[in-house]
Amino acid sequence: MIEIRQAASTDVETIARYNIALCCETEARELDPVTVTNGVRRFVSEPNRDRYFVAEIDGEVVGQAAHTFEWSDRRNGEIWWIQSVYVHPHFRGRGVFR
Repeated sequence: MIEIRQAASTDVETIARYNIALCCETEARELDPVTVTNGVRRFVSEPNRDRYFVAEIDGEVVGQAAHTFEWSDRRNGEIWWIQSVYVHPHFRGRGVFR
């Protein structure tokens, strides 16, 4: 069973690891772990600005997705941008992101 919840401060290290892996897989680039961890910590601590959601199986975080807000004057409303989508390789193909 996959449980989805908003990320908490206890998830920062895992999310940072997953973001580093995501960049390595998609851009073949290495990111600085300290910078990424600090960025994720700030992101998670400001839920009115941005949010991470994590997917758990048996209490283990196996995937993540983030959304950021953008104001659209053309639509006179908020737009959610979905980003930082990652599923641990061992859990891919199991419908985690679905």
